Amino acid sequence: MNVDRLPSVCDVVISSKDKCYKLLELIGEGGYGCVFRASTSGDEKYVALKAEKYTKTVLKIEIGVLKVANQRDCKHICRMHDYGHVKQEFMFVVMTLLGPDLNKLRNEQFDRHFTIATVIRVALQTLNAIEELHHCGFISRDIKPGNFAIGSREENMQKLIFIFDFGLARKYVDKNFNHLPSRGETGWRGTTRYGSLQAHHKQDLSRKDDLESWIYMIVELTKGSLPWRLITDRAVVQKKKEEARKDKGLFLASCPPQYGELLRAIDKLKFTTTPNYAELYKILDEILKTNNVRLKARYDWERDVDDISSVTSSTMHSVVDISPPKSLQAGNEGWDRPTQHELPP
Repeated sequence: MNVDRLPSVCDVVISSKDKCYKLLELIGEGGYGCVFRASTSGDEKYVALKAEKYTKTVLKIEIGVLKVANQRDCKHICRMHDYGHVKQEFMFVVMTLLGPDLNKLRNEQFDRHFTIATVIRVALQTLNAIEELHHCGFISRDIKPGNFAIGSREENMQKLIFIFDFGLARKYVDKNFNHLPSRGETGWRGTTRYGSLQAHHKQDLSRKDDLESWIYMIVELTKGSLPWRLITDRAVVQKKKEEARKDKGLFLASCPPQYGELLRAIDKLKFTTTPNYAELYKILDEILKTNNVRLKARYDWERDVDDISSVTSSTMHSVVDISPPKSLQAGNEGWDRPTQHELPP
């Protein structure tokens, strides 16, 4: 009888397509799954292989998202190369191996924030990634810096940003692409630091909530922190976010004045409203022009060729967060996810 188990370093995983993946290095692990840097037979290319115990369901959701993204040839969604399962022991998905995530890159910067030239281009790319996900018929429900990563430096893709980790994603449309109605109270979803006000009220989430989390993320990348960064009580974090609407000057201090326009545009959205992405891009483009930012300029994380060659393999890929939830804590990394008792049956 087969039982849940996870693969180990040096194992060879064989897919139904007879492709072989040798697991070279463990780069992330949690209660139900793990992520490896792996090599493929034949072309010896490096990929990321994410495995999950067979009886769990998170990877099935991710595969569903990535299938649609592949079909649409999305530029900013991590590409899926293969997937399958080994007996009834574990499921796996093979994806593009990415570089460090935005949270790690931010923490490497002086004062833990990006320059305006970098952060506005990050805002453009991450908004594009979210729009692509929405056009695929899914919402993330967990937008945060740790779920975006740059491309591999080894492949000179470090200017491109990808969204990954769709463990909390949900389809928001039916088979005819009609918006599903709100389910009312559904329990907490997301990460406290970046969660929307609707998430704090434990209401069903929509595209608006992804964008609200996105603006919190962009403010953090710009300033280096959010006002509620050190608060561990989720209810108090909610109050701080509500206060941010009343005193935008304090919340958006040191940010371009146009951030207020972004927040207002997002706050006025309704549950089923299709976001006006073009309006958001226009506001960001205005910030680019005001600050004389060149789209092809170097990002803060880009290094000279000599520096890149010295980077160890441990920093060449993003570690996917599949750690057990840290319930009710905003935390420094924003890792909490819904606990089992918070989910409806």
